Amino acid sequence: MSPTFIGLLRATPLNRIFTFEKRIHAHKFMSYILFGWTITHSSLHYWTGVRYADSVNMTHLFVFWQDRLGITGQLMWIFFLFIGIAALPVVRRLYYEVFYYIHHLYLVNIVMLYLHSENGKAIRYITGPLAIFVCDYVYRSLRSYPLIWSRRARIRYIKFHPSDVVEIGFDRREMLQHTRIGQYIKICVPELGIFQWHPFTLTATPNETKVMADGKAHGIWRIHFKVAGDWTHKFSKRLQRVAAGGDAYTNNFDQEARIGRVVNDVIVPEVIPMQSQDECDSEYVMAIASRIDSADSAVAVVQAQTDAGTDNTAPITRMVMNDDSSSGAYVAASPQGSDQACRLPLAPKKSQYDNISDMGSDNSLFDDAWFDPAGIHGSRQAMLPTILVDGPYNAPMESFFEYQANMVFAAGIGITPYMSALDRVLEMCSDGIPTRTNQTSRDDLVPQAIYLVWVFRDVSLLCVMLQTLQRLRADPRARRIVVPCLYVTGPVDTAHETTMSDVFGRQMVRLSNGIRLSQGRPPIARMVSYMAGKHPNSRVGVFCCAPKKMTSLVRSSVHDTNAAVAARGTHMEMRAECFSA
Repeated sequence: MSPTFIGLLRATPLNRIFTFEKRIHAHKFMSYILFGWTITHSSLHYWTGVRYADSVNMTHLFVFWQDRLGITGQLMWIFFLFIGIAALPVVRRLYYEVFYYIHHLYLVNIVMLYLHSENGKAIRYITGPLAIFVCDYVYRSLRSYPLIWSRRARIRYIKFHPSDVVEIGFDRREMLQHTRIGQYIKICVPELGIFQWHPFTLTATPNETKVMADGKAHGIWRIHFKVAGDWTHKFSKRLQRVAAGGDAYTNNFDQEARIGRVVNDVIVPEVIPMQSQDECDSEYVMAIASRIDSADSAVAVVQAQTDAGTDNTAPITRMVMNDDSSSGAYVAASPQGSDQACRLPLAPKKSQYDNISDMGSDNSLFDDAWFDPAGIHGSRQAMLPTILVDGPYNAPMESFFEYQANMVFAAGIGITPYMSALDRVLEMCSDGIPTRTNQTSRDDLVPQAIYLVWVFRDVSLLCVMLQTLQRLRADPRARRIVVPCLYVTGPVDTAHETTMSDVFGRQMVRLSNGIRLSQGRPPIARMVSYMAGKHPNSRVGVFCCAPKKMTSLVRSSVHDTNAAVAARGTHMEMRAECFSA
């Protein structure tokens, strides 16, 4: 597949004819066809080879390995079989790394295909597509690994949400293109695998910035991911060890030799006050600044009073920043049920490998705090993992603002592709951008209505979108545009006040912050028909990021509803994202 070339095709009128988001399905379909013809082709050669071996009294095994055509053909068939087995859903889900690395045997098969071709016909057929693929692959490699351009992104903050969701903010890295709503990037953490690239949807708006401890506004890319597989579990554990502060961690990855110059980041707490009414008061918030000023009073050693014999150097795994309004300062509270003292992570000494960065200093007053008084020589260094970024890549969400109305169906962590779109709606409403009408063709207009249908099992997952939902409720114009239909399928605390039923007969509960949830699963077919009927003579976009069963139900509902509302001039277009829980 060539994601860069497909991204260029999305900018053409072909995007309304072909559903490029189904490129993975097309890739699988072509693989099935290739597998079928490979079996047919190989079976015919086996049949003729066995007959020839019998006629000349030759060993059956030897007849297939006696020349260049036989050797390359056998190897291609074996490698293709390995690729197919490793690509099975059960193998890909349980052993993703096995699938990822074995899948790269296609590069060997391409070389052997050129050697296998006897009359040159295969070369004529595959040279054109192969040239496009090679150009795309070289371009993505150059922009990903810092051979020419540095694609290393500095992590700016880390946030751990409930339901095993991790949020990371890091420097925006754009090259030759501008970020658009709903795009995704690929991230590589060299410590976890130099050749492993994993896609994550950008949840930040294209122009989002964040003021850091250095007083400067930095362009931010933000991602959310759920800890589900081996790689995300390792990445989450790695971030937790950094965020714990004071925990000795040695980075043995040879960054200088294989990535470029070595840059060992340091972490500095950017203290964030917790709101007393916030339902996510217990979540751990840690921010990373780009430089440290030794005169900054906000960065200091905070140590609680401890009993005799308590190890006050033990790192904490979780803490809450409490606002002490009387003194105008913030204090660190111990974890619940813990008698250990808490202290903030401090800035370590400047890395001996990084002579370019101005972070830290040889005589910083914070350096001594990292010395282990128990007798361990050296200094504690909480180093952030080096991350490489490739992208952004095109996604179905880019056409979100081209429709008069939008329906969004998301399940669980599948809400991430639409977080940036909702934040962008808030920005457009505050900037006074007009609402789209049937006569306007501009792309930068606010849709007339956005129906957000989000299904999740655990109420705590709301913390991922809590701030955005509260801002949507507070903005009068955005509240008229965005209609949130939130469905929880898991158990709900009985302390929540039951209010009424929604328009589809589902029982609703009201949370303490005013957000209302419907219990059970949404009636998707009725919802699609109901929402489409409210927008005659309009183009309605239907966006879905959910498991296969729910996506199929949405697609069939859109197909049936289109036939019913065509007489009213309403046309619905389905755009599905690739969902991975």
